[in-house]
Amino acid sequence: MNLKKGDVVARISHNQDIIFVITEIRENIAILQGLYTRLIADSDLEDLVLVDASSLTRVNEIKSEYEKKIISSYKKKIGHVTGKILHLDSDAFFMSKCMNLYKSLGIYAYGVELSESLMPIQILGYIQRIRPNIIVITGHDSYNNRGIDDLRNYKNTINFIKTIVAIRSRYDLDDVCIFAGACGSNAESLIAAGANYASSFDRKNIEAYDPAIVAIMVAITPFNQIVDIDDIYNFSKMQKGSIGGVESYGKMRLLVR
Repeated sequence: MNLKKGDVVARISHNQDIIFVITEIRENIAILQGLYTRLIADSDLEDLVLVDASSLTRVNEIKSEYEKKIISSYKKKIGHVTGKILHLDSDAFFMSKCMNLYKSLGIYAYGVELSESLMPIQILGYIQRIRPNIIVITGHDSYNNRGIDDLRNYKNTINFIKTIVAIRSRYDLDDVCIFAGACGSNAESLIAAGANYASSFDRKNIEAYDPAIVAIMVAITPFNQIVDIDDIYNFSKMQKGSIGGVESYGKMRLLVR
């Protein structure tokens, strides 16, 4: 089987549990990016199988229904002036899905497609232009299982940390609420750097919508109330413990006349 860049595949050795897109092929190794999960991986070409069109259609239909469920659930909770979101994402497809979700809920959000390595350099400029009170820093990450405490064992955790540190040099924990991370990120180090919420404490995968779900809940929680972490899990497919953080206030305010 001649696989090429752009093919949609799954790994035989992992029981085809995650659907990937091939982003690059280096000799006999394919570099993979999750189609619906924020995961980067590599694999021998021999371990990959093409995902057939019917299977892909079924997955797309399931994800579409999930998006409708999120919108229906959150619309019941929205009222008044919500928080403003700046969403930085290295994945254009994932970002477009999240931006559509924000738009469907009437939440102001500004999306920026940016590689993880450029986020620390450009973040303050975007904050000065957009003036958000919620910031999402996400894309793709992975942990290689060679030692949790060594940040060199993570694909992009260090880039996320540098971005958080840049933000916290100007804005404190209550000024701007930060979600940071992707699949397998070192959540503890992201929180220590100054994130309000982070993934992934269990080093497991998160889906495309998960960072947006956290941002939405912050945006629709009143400014004088602590965001309920259980609400974040209730309105998503996230497993309990994958995303967490520190007690943080919401950003929604009442209109007065």
